[in-house]
Amino acid sequence: MIRLPRAALLIVAGMAAFRIAVASHIPLTEDESYYWTWSRHLALGYVDHPPMVAWLIALTAPFGSSELSIRLPFIACEAFAAIALGYTAIVLTGDARAGGAAAVIFALISQTRMIIGEALPDGPYLLFWSLALLFAARAAARGRTGDMILLGIALGGALLSRAFGFSLLAGVLIFSLLPAHRRMWRAGFWIAPVIAALIYAPFVYWNATHDWANFNFTVYREAYENFTISHLLVLSTLRFALEAAAFLIATYLLTIRRRYDLLACTALPLPLLLIVLSFFEGVESYWLLGPFASLSVALGIAYANFPLAWKRLAAAAWIVPAAYAMLVVAALSLPQPAQAALLRASRNGAKNMLYSAVYAYAPLARDVRGLLKNRDASVMTDKFEIASELFYQGNIESTVISGIGRRQWAMWQGSPAPIRYLFVSNDPPGADAEVMRAVAKRCSSVGNGPTLRYAFAGPPVTTFYTKWCDR
Repeated sequence: MIRLPRAALLIVAGMAAFRIAVASHIPLTEDESYYWTWSRHLALGYVDHPPMVAWLIALTAPFGSSELSIRLPFIACEAFAAIALGYTAIVLTGDARAGGAAAVIFALISQTRMIIGEALPDGPYLLFWSLALLFAARAAARGRTGDMILLGIALGGALLSRAFGFSLLAGVLIFSLLPAHRRMWRAGFWIAPVIAALIYAPFVYWNATHDWANFNFTVYREAYENFTISHLLVLSTLRFALEAAAFLIATYLLTIRRRYDLLACTALPLPLLLIVLSFFEGVESYWLLGPFASLSVALGIAYANFPLAWKRLAAAAWIVPAAYAMLVVAALSLPQPAQAALLRASRNGAKNMLYSAVYAYAPLARDVRGLLKNRDASVMTDKFEIASELFYQGNIESTVISGIGRRQWAMWQGSPAPIRYLFVSNDPPGADAEVMRAVAKRCSSVGNGPTLRYAFAGPPVTTFYTKWCDR
């Protein structure tokens, strides 16, 4: 069997080591603490996402709840995904150089959330996507039952990681139905979708017993009814549109024209769907990460065939932004005095790059605990981000009264309502009239509480507003 070049494996291992080094020095983001909260309420499903992210976090619960222990499974997912993509390129071409290039391209992706190794659904989603590519390529080349079984497991894992896993399943099915690959069905390809369906079945059961909460959240969002071209003017959607255009051009040139059917079939469905969706709601460029795994294989194959001068140019074009993202992440992991020195040296020009509100939640949890002390009171908030960070940082339970996390939080509340609530929000009072009406509906009287301000390494300042609410 052809192996990946040692240099590629060292780069993948080096990136994993870098992620481990910085992961324990950067606080959990609001989304990460939200998924950590899920892992303390293990279930077959959740309102916002399938359950894989919570299951992975729960694996490290015996080792504590440090940032590193929470992120470690996701760091491993990214490393093994890169290796799987490298071996996919080898199966498709028989060229170890193509495999090494594909692995390195994926490992050096210049996105800070990936470089940190954040505990997000994307980690297992990308791992299972990459494994599905590898086993699909092997199944097409060898037609062995074992590859069909492993493909089914990988597809099921992708479906349990993100709803976008259905685009991978659709791509693999389309690939298997192309005239050149229909023989896979005679070799037992049907095993793969059957296994994937069996793995996904418990999540369907959870939805069926919870009013189809996740399926409704995913498919029947109110925003889907609002078709307008103005959605394309949202910054995140505009960035997605530009990246999607470049993605589709690269996919056409490197997969369709070069007849890499598996890569084309798995790379194209989701971007095309998201382009349509962008007319109905805001979309994010990182939603292309799954298809990018397929494109990484094609890029690696193309790179292996470049002349030396083109290889150097392409390597520089990819390594420079990756190095910049790594420098930003390294700076974020520095102690507060070092970050303050960097901000002063840049005359606060780097504040948008370095500062994050996540540094404010530990002192917020400390102060909120002090305010609740000796009172029969609990926290009420309009943000799942605040509720999850307070729970992670200070084991403070909250009631969420609006937003995405409201329904999920309601599934976990079992204790009697307290006499008093401390309402905590990062929006000024009166900024959202609907939220204040929800507060007033739950309380007989509402009074002002302290305004809490926090800074880390200097400006800017994160502000939280509080109110005391008697039930």
